[in-house]
Amino acid sequence: MEASDTDKATKIEQLGTFPFKSFQEYKKASFEGVAQPTVDISFALQWAQNGIHAPKSLRFQTSFLMMLPFLSLLGFIIFTIVTQNCWYLLTIPVFIICYFVFHPSFGMLLKLVRNLFIGLTVIGFFWAAWSSKGGLLAMTISLLVIWFAQNRIYRSAVNGLIEAANNHEDFFCKLWEGKILSIRFYNGDTYSVAHKFENGNYTFYKK
Repeated sequence: MEASDTDKATKIEQLGTFPFKSFQEYKKASFEGVAQPTVDISFALQWAQNGIHAPKSLRFQTSFLMMLPFLSLLGFIIFTIVTQNCWYLLTIPVFIICYFVFHPSFGMLLKLVRNLFIGLTVIGFFWAAWSSKGGLLAMTISLLVIWFAQNRIYRSAVNGLIEAANNHEDFFCKLWEGKILSIRFYNGDTYSVAHKFENGNYTFYKK
C-alpha cells in the first residue's frame, strides 16, 4: 500500500471523512488516549528505510535489524563448526520456520501458534542454561535474537511513521488518503478514508 503522489489535501479540514475537525483536535484526543492512529506495518517498514521524514537514526536501525536475523544464524553456524557439533546444522530449517513465525503479521493470523513457538524457545533457553547444553543454548539465543529483531524492526517503524505523521499535517493527510493510516477510538470505533466501523456497524464511503 502506498500513498499517492496525486493527493492534494494538506490540512485535516480538507479531509471529508476524517473524524476530527482539525489537526489540533485530533492531537489532543490522541494525547488523552481517546483515539490513536494505526498504520499499515508493511508500508511502515518501507518508509523507515528511505521514506520522507524518516530520521537517519531510524534508517540505520532498520537496516541493522533487517540484517540481525541472518547474522544470528551465521553466528550459530560458526559456533557449531568451531565446537564440532555439526549435527546441529540439521536444525537450520527450524530457523527458517521461526523467521516467518516470529513475524508480527503471522501473529495476526495464528497468534496461538506464534506464542507457542516463542514460549518453547524461552523455555528451551532457560533449560539449556540450567543444564549446560551449549548447543541448545546457542540455538535458542539465536532464535531469541531473531524474535527480538522481527518485533523491534516493525515496532520502531510503526512508531516512527506515526510520530512523523503527528509532526507533519500534510504527511498525515497523505497517509490517510493513501489508506495507510486509520483512527481507532478507545471504544473500538475505527475510521479510515474508505469506511468507518461505528457502534458495531460498518459504513463504506462511495468513491
